[in-house]
Amino acid sequence: MKSKQHVLRMCMAVIIVAGLISAAHSQNFSVSYQFPQDGTEGYDPLTMNMIQATDGNLYGTTASGGVGNVDCSNYVNCGGTIFQMTPSGGFTSLYTFCSSTGCPDGRTPQGGIIQASDGNFYGMNYAGGAYNDGTIFRLTPKGKLTTLHSFCNSPNSCSPNDGSGPNGQLIQANDGDLYGITQGNSLFKITLQGRFTLLYTFPNGTNPQGTLLQLANGMLYGVTSGGGAHAEGEVFASTLDGKVTTLYSFCAQQGCTDGAQPLAGLALGPDGNLYGATYVGGIDGYGTVFKITPKGKFTQLHQFTGFQNGGHDGGNPSAPMVLGSDGNLYGTAQNYGGGGYGGAGAVYQVAKGKYANVYGLPGQLCELAHPLGGLIQSTNGTFYGSDNGTCLIDFTIGLGSFVSPIPTFGKDATKVIIQGTDLTGATEVAFNGIAAKFKILSATEITTTVPKGATTGKVKVTTPGGVLVSNVPFVVNK
Repeated sequence: MKSKQHVLRMCMAVIIVAGLISAAHSQNFSVSYQFPQDGTEGYDPLTMNMIQATDGNLYGTTASGGVGNVDCSNYVNCGGTIFQMTPSGGFTSLYTFCSSTGCPDGRTPQGGIIQASDGNFYGMNYAGGAYNDGTIFRLTPKGKLTTLHSFCNSPNSCSPNDGSGPNGQLIQANDGDLYGITQGNSLFKITLQGRFTLLYTFPNGTNPQGTLLQLANGMLYGVTSGGGAHAEGEVFASTLDGKVTTLYSFCAQQGCTDGAQPLAGLALGPDGNLYGATYVGGIDGYGTVFKITPKGKFTQLHQFTGFQNGGHDGGNPSAPMVLGSDGNLYGTAQNYGGGGYGGAGAVYQVAKGKYANVYGLPGQLCELAHPLGGLIQSTNGTFYGSDNGTCLIDFTIGLGSFVSPIPTFGKDATKVIIQGTDLTGATEVAFNGIAAKFKILSATEITTTVPKGATTGKVKVTTPGGVLVSNVPFVVNK
């Protein structure tokens, strides 16, 4: 029988090793910006994902706070904000929602914003507007906000009821229009000029969640937290005119070991498959990671353990993964890092189609940690995200600069914006080896078109500092 001293030494060794692993992983994280406690610069970045705009800066939203937060009254001047942050952490608050009683401009943005092809920013508010069911808005780079649409759902009397509680981000599809979903069971599109169309109404209790994703086949893909064959959520596909098909229904296995109630949208992997996560389900109930083909073949990749059974992989993911420039996917798990990580949540990695590394957030990083939102990788190689209320964080694993084409697919002569870092002086832009004509607009933006004869592959930009390669292949549709 082993002595008590031997067992103690072994336990101490395990603790030291776990601590070293945690410390090494923790060094990847730092605070980019800490929101003031008075909330006047915004508070609760929560479920939003930041974006990188063509000016090279990061943009996002907070679900509460604003210029009037100290004397907040019925959300007036404290209904959430839109902000800008430089990659080095310089912060500017651009707009505070609920400018007057009743919040006609909306309040409580939850999904972040996007930059459309016209250079303006577009987003949604969860509540406020004419019926207090949420809004769609446009923000110019100079800070002028216009409400484009107010959602209306029962018990409000509208014709038709077009949803309520929009969440996630809008996406701009290849037809130039914006598409999104609401938790009030609607799928919609809206033009950049503000013409709204209700495309599809899901059955009651379906609860679409997260952000849609468009693939090169033109189809939209998304998830719901309810509905499906077992009322525990589904993955769906839709045409641009709203013909919706269920690809997979969760809780198809006894005990929901395949997962249930996905809150996170889907991400496109380098293999052309879709990757996502469920909020709950799995053996320990902390959610799962999965992949699914565009035609609906489902594969489970991981079941989160939270802190059960010595687990250290986090749990309850609520945000979509992002494809990194190394070809791996990165996601956030909000709950219980465990295993020496301080219980503050984790960043997980999916490499070559399989669940891989975990990076635990140190508990002392921010006041709350537990990330609800996802990550964005800046073209400088650094990932950026948010905690559950107080901080914007950055995460580095040694990846270098790259370029990002927008959109990521198109035909010959399709207009493409290439985002990057230090693009001034670029001498060549090539689509899978085929040179293209281009124009340098700034150090962070190049405009070009898909050259004749180009095939699917990476975009490369030759600069004085070296060759920058795109994080994703550009798919050339024929």
